Amino acid sequence: MANNDNVLKKKVSNHIQHQLPEFIQADHPVFSQFVKFYYQFLESAEITFSEVNNYVREETTSVNFILDENGDQIVLEDSDVKFEVGETITGQTSGATAKVLVDDVDNNKRLFVTSQTRFIIGEIVSGSSSNSSGTLQTYRPNPVSSIQQLLNYSNVDATLYTFLDKFRDSFLEGIVDNVDAGVDKRKLIKNIRDLYLSKGTKKGHELFFRLLLNQEPRISYPTDNMIRVSDGKWTTRNIMRVNLVNGVPSELIGQTVSGDTSGATAIVVSSITFREAQTDIIEFELDAETVSGTFVQGETVRGISTVTDQDVTFTPYSIVTGSSITSNGAYYTADQTVNLSATGSQSATAKVQTVTVGQVDEIIVDDAGTGYQVGDNIVLDNSGTDGSGAVAQVSVVGGAIAPEAGDVAAYGMSATDHITLEETSQSFYNDTYEGTKIVLETGTFANLSVASQSNEITDVRIVARGNGYAKLPTVSSITSVSGSSAKLITASNSGVGGVGSFEFTNQGFNYNSAPSLIPFRHAVLKDITGTFVSGSALTSHSGTVTAFDSARQLISMNTTANLAVGNTVTTGGASGVIANIGIASGTATVGTIGSTAGEFFGADGKISEDVMRVQDSFYYQDYSYVVRVGQSINEWRDAIKSTVHPAGWNVFGEVEVVGRATAKISAQTLESFTPELASTLRTLFVAVFGRRLGTVDDGTSLRVSPASDVESHTDLTSSTRDITLSRINNVIVGVARSPRAQGPTLDLLPRYAFGIGPNTTEAIPNYPSLTRTTNLDGINDQSFTIDQFRNIRIDQVDDGTGRIPLAAFNTSINVPPPGEIQVSGSGRTNAFDNTFITFDSGTETFDETGVTTLMSDTGIKFDSSSVKFDGSGGDAVPRDTVGQYNVDFSDTNITFDSGINKFDEQTSVNFGSNIPRFDDAFATFDKNNLKFDSTSIPERFSSNAFKFDSNAKTFDIGA
Repeated sequence: MANNDNVLKKKVSNHIQHQLPEFIQADHPVFSQFVKFYYQFLESAEITFSEVNNYVREETTSVNFILDENGDQIVLEDSDVKFEVGETITGQTSGATAKVLVDDVDNNKRLFVTSQTRFIIGEIVSGSSSNSSGTLQTYRPNPVSSIQQLLNYSNVDATLYTFLDKFRDSFLEGIVDNVDAGVDKRKLIKNIRDLYLSKGTKKGHELFFRLLLNQEPRISYPTDNMIRVSDGKWTTRNIMRVNLVNGVPSELIGQTVSGDTSGATAIVVSSITFREAQTDIIEFELDAETVSGTFVQGETVRGISTVTDQDVTFTPYSIVTGSSITSNGAYYTADQTVNLSATGSQSATAKVQTVTVGQVDEIIVDDAGTGYQVGDNIVLDNSGTDGSGAVAQVSVVGGAIAPEAGDVAAYGMSATDHITLEETSQSFYNDTYEGTKIVLETGTFANLSVASQSNEITDVRIVARGNGYAKLPTVSSITSVSGSSAKLITASNSGVGGVGSFEFTNQGFNYNSAPSLIPFRHAVLKDITGTFVSGSALTSHSGTVTAFDSARQLISMNTTANLAVGNTVTTGGASGVIANIGIASGTATVGTIGSTAGEFFGADGKISEDVMRVQDSFYYQDYSYVVRVGQSINEWRDAIKSTVHPAGWNVFGEVEVVGRATAKISAQTLESFTPELASTLRTLFVAVFGRRLGTVDDGTSLRVSPASDVESHTDLTSSTRDITLSRINNVIVGVARSPRAQGPTLDLLPRYAFGIGPNTTEAIPNYPSLTRTTNLDGINDQSFTIDQFRNIRIDQVDDGTGRIPLAAFNTSINVPPPGEIQVSGSGRTNAFDNTFITFDSGTETFDETGVTTLMSDTGIKFDSSSVKFDGSGGDAVPRDTVGQYNVDFSDTNITFDSGINKFDEQTSVNFGSNIPRFDDAFATFDKNNLKFDSTSIPERFSSNAFKFDSNAKTFDIGA
């Protein structure tokens, strides 16, 4: 008996009856039957039930049942029928089966069945034919069954269910016994090693909760939401934008792609598809460490699909990959938009990524004020500038000596410049004033009757330039005893706010040449009138104002104008003079692989993220975890700590609330109707939402103002409509169809294929009943070019035995049968000189009615302003003619000069009209010179010597 047998197979009861002496079997058959049943009893098993069928009881204090005429208890209608001897019972949970030998349910709630160790205590057992059922309470094998299966009880698959607790005590130490009802304890014991190996891990916890609660836990770690210094993860992506040729791009993820021309290779990390500039774009992210070589724009790049194992091909676009700075400019801030010149897809976008820092180089006097003294200190506000240390003082008051008008142009000076002393003059004369400017004496102002100007600020000296300024500081005040009303503004020429680098937020595509980078213009203004408003258009130049900092008098302009110091900038409501300006410029670089703008990945290290917390060494620490399941932690804390919980860790529990709602709609009945419900729906039922449909031919007319709904059906008149319903008409033309196709199939090819009529009537080889007849009237000959039959093989219509193969009758061809359009009339209706076909100028058609204007009419002439047929008005196109310019359609003087490809009226035929005609029997085709001439060459398309060479498959004149 195999160790995994759950039923007793080697039974003595099947053989014991035949082991008795023959006289006992013959003379004592009842005893012989008794011995068999006795051993069958010893080999069976007893199962008892905790709940079985319900029976009719007497109304007595003790439990008594009413019996039927056979002495059996009467089963209630809500109970199942009794078990039947010989039927098969099945455990609804274990699936184990056994045969009923004795039914003792009525008296003792038990059955004797054939041996089956797979029954589970507590499961429901049901009969196959009686439909009776009960809850199994115990299973006990009888002696012979126990003895024969004793060794088998050591196998967890074949042991008794009641013995599984002993296995648990031996192999599942620390594992809870109250596992979920759906867990197979036999399989759990066999696979418990997996749980032991995964103790202390996330996988072990997930397995534990599946065993205990049959739920998938959500395990999280508070350490993931802890703020740490410099914990941010900065990342960039290497991308390639491509045009898909074949396949599915997402199937290349994880695959190596290679260029057919360049031989470059890379591994694809991800793929996205989007539409840009009316073009579908595929963007691949490539693993930077696997990129080898340089992909070429437009080359075919291929990789193998992970799904179909077929090639996925694409061609790379040229994209913007980087930049170089020509000029840093000044006064920029990070993230300012940068324009690109109009090339490529014109969809690439850029911005200022970083800016440089510098020093304060000058203080510009916008308003001089009054009452100031040399040495008054300038107070600078450094907030928000990232810089410090700049110091300035009033150095000159009362004005200075300006250059004469002629000197400005002669010496390249500015109108605001002053005449200065030599550098050594100050120390030579022991001058107490700082600087080299010539200062006027105070009495000079009084003598000139402008004493009030004696204390106006003329110049400011920079004592210290400071360092680290990303933005200009502002002049907050001037420390002075009596000075007032001065307006000073700072400026720099040493890189304050210069562009340090550009960043591309969109790489665009199709950039065959590198675009130029055109940042905004920034300038410090003075002499401002009015107010500059962001978004207003410039009237002095082309462009718009993008921003204006009134504290610094700094304007930002989106313009390409070449601005300089001294230029006036105006808008509709303001104007100012440029006192200082710095213009940045640069050039982009292009290629097939570019890097995206860097960004921080995730929320790590970001104080602004509301999910991030400071460490508290209890919940928010490195050694804690949270389990979220549908039960409180009080229900499973002890169990998890005795099984998979790692030592030294804190475990926290969260209850996951799962709500279930039904969307079923209950039918409303009279019992559920209430006046309150009816009043709620009154408007819905009273209002008539109606519109009249109609068609263009149903006799209705469209309303001038179509109604969206009406209050009454009477408003829906039968003669008007609100919506026009379109109609789709399907016309089916009935035709008589024959069972055999008569369309353009291969078997019909010989009837019209090489349609040049033969000289004699002859049968078509290999085509029974098909013949070609002579047709050489010179007019109706028809033919086709060989190119029309390039897809049809010669042997395709012959099965090798001289018969047409069956497939030829179903093989379609693209050659139509020959046909022609004939115009009824007498004579040669298709000749160019016929007088039968006329032009009807009233309807602008050719027809046969009213022969009023013939093609041979000499009264109708061609007349235009430049090109005429009647010889007047001059000629725009020279014509080689003989005779006068009196030309109509019947003129015989205009000839065709074959020397210069013109019509010449020389006699070119031996007979007939002296006008060459296309049906001239004498003009033939010269096969040697490949031209039409008048030489007597007898080879014509209708010549019987002109044949098809079946060997070379060419037309020739071979024998």
